[in-house]
Amino acid sequence: MNENDIKKDFTQAYERAHAYWAPFLSEANTDLSVMLGDQWDASAKRYLDKQRRSALVFNKVRRVVKLIEGYQRKNRLALKVDPVEGSDQATASQLSALCQWQMQSCNAYHVMSDAFSAGALKTGVNLVNLFVDYSRDPLNGDIRIKRAPHNRFLLDPAFSERDLSDCNYICRRELLTKDAVRSILPAGKRHLIDNISPKGVADGKYEYGALARNPAGDNLLRYDEFWTRTHKPLTILMDPATGLSLPWKGDAQTLERLLSAHPGLKIFETMRRSVELAVFVEDQLIHQGPEPGGLEDFPFVPVLGFFEPEYDQASWKLQGIVRCMRDPQTEVNKRRSKMLDIIDSQISTGWKARENSVVNPEALYQSGQGQVVWMKGDMDQAQRLLPPDIPAGLMQLSEILDKDIMEIPGANSELFGMAESDHMQIAGILAKMRQAAGLTILQDIFDNYRLAKKLVGQKLIKLIQANYTPQKVSRILGQPPTREFFTGDFGKYDAIPVEGVLSDSQRQMYFAQLVSLKQMGAPIPWKAVLDAAPIEDKGRLQAMLAEEEKARASQAQGQSALMRLQKDLARAKMRNDLAGAAQKQTQAMKNLAAETGERVRTAREIAQMDRDALRQAMPVIRKMQKELNHAGDHRQAAQPVLP
Repeated sequence: MNENDIKKDFTQAYERAHAYWAPFLSEANTDLSVMLGDQWDASAKRYLDKQRRSALVFNKVRRVVKLIEGYQRKNRLALKVDPVEGSDQATASQLSALCQWQMQSCNAYHVMSDAFSAGALKTGVNLVNLFVDYSRDPLNGDIRIKRAPHNRFLLDPAFSERDLSDCNYICRRELLTKDAVRSILPAGKRHLIDNISPKGVADGKYEYGALARNPAGDNLLRYDEFWTRTHKPLTILMDPATGLSLPWKGDAQTLERLLSAHPGLKIFETMRRSVELAVFVEDQLIHQGPEPGGLEDFPFVPVLGFFEPEYDQASWKLQGIVRCMRDPQTEVNKRRSKMLDIIDSQISTGWKARENSVVNPEALYQSGQGQVVWMKGDMDQAQRLLPPDIPAGLMQLSEILDKDIMEIPGANSELFGMAESDHMQIAGILAKMRQAAGLTILQDIFDNYRLAKKLVGQKLIKLIQANYTPQKVSRILGQPPTREFFTGDFGKYDAIPVEGVLSDSQRQMYFAQLVSLKQMGAPIPWKAVLDAAPIEDKGRLQAMLAEEEKARASQAQGQSALMRLQKDLARAKMRNDLAGAAQKQTQAMKNLAAETGERVRTAREIAQMDRDALRQAMPVIRKMQKELNHAGDHRQAAQPVLP
């Protein structure tokens, strides 16, 4: 595309976006004015001025906004990188340490909190811009993060995703000095602005910008960025055997030779999403090319408030919490002003007098806010106008409006630290429950902020991998990066950005949880409790604990050596006892064997003696048997025979 085509596309995109978002910008500007205290419109101020009344403001919107903003700042969480299950822990730890260093070095947590306050709470949207600054490190650059207010950019009206994945273009303006523009542009394009002079900021664009109607911006250059999403053809090589795929960025001849050498490779044609940037300085095209940071995506992350993409009217589909408090705040100002006017009028409500009845008519006007009614006719002297009574229900109506301002956006008295009972313990428990309920109403706003922080972490990992050299990574971490550190898809498949402990309140909560677990009997060492304790001069106490642990370790080592010596002595005595017992057992076995042999010999002798005695007794036994048999025959013969 030539310069005219790019400029034509930019003009058409700006006009479409401005025509759609102009109602939203007007409402957002009013929301911001109400939050700051400019809560009366021009017609109401003129009316009050004619009545010689002041446009009093009782700004209760700021209190609610600062409450939610303060909660977010007090409970701010760190951005770190955790490995996915089974992934490389060492690489994830290095990326986590580098992200935390990066967020701290460029004050990114404060920028994110400012975007949350100005976007989600006040106007409805802010952008967090990630970019690479080469002013201090011309080789690697330094990643920076800054906030883009709602009145310095225009998004594609068709976008509906909170990550801008379906956004086709973004228009953005900055008012910069010539040197600042030179520091942003590539080295080969810096000379193009030498002959460009400021022409004033009142060109009809971005009319709600901070310097759009301020003469102080006339010496600044209009620096416009036109970011467009593009889709380019991409060739992908895949190995069916392993499933690995890589994008091919070489020429066709080299690809043909590669396929001849490896016929198993497959080719797939697809479209690659990318982003192009065109830079205009005072409406002159200075630079056009791919996204300079290597993201191949918009370097912006939106921090949104209440966002309903399916609604058609831009003035209502995107808004902060100030929007729902504008009407109650207006009524509070009106009712309070009337109450004060009634109270002031009790002193003097005015006079009723006949023309030329007093020497100095101006004296009647110096008696308060009352009016002077001049009358013609019969009237001898001036008469004081009696003041009206204060309506009894006016005070009650004012209290109702005060509660509406807090309750409509989801706030309550407990969120402000107010107890509603004399029983402080019970009131504290109820306050926590009501505070949790109030925050539940605003959960979608905090979810949008957490999503924005996650997206910032993903883009930050890509920028680090695309711009930082191994030498710079080693300088920051104190150790060389792992082999997988610069793998392009490591941050997509192997690690995810998550939130961790950062703020003091989170550390105190972590310390309380550690103490509670230790009281329950959990095996938590005192060193872990002491490291998390929010106390002063903790290093001295840690040194004392380290010395005590060292002495305890030395004592334990001595006791361990003594116990080992006692065990060695006990084992030696046991071995001696076992040897004596074995010797005694051997002697007993010998004695048992001798005794057994003696018994065998005795048994043999007894058996031999029994056989000799039996042979000698056999004749006597036979003789006795014969005598018994003979006696039996005589007894049988002497018995009578019965008939």
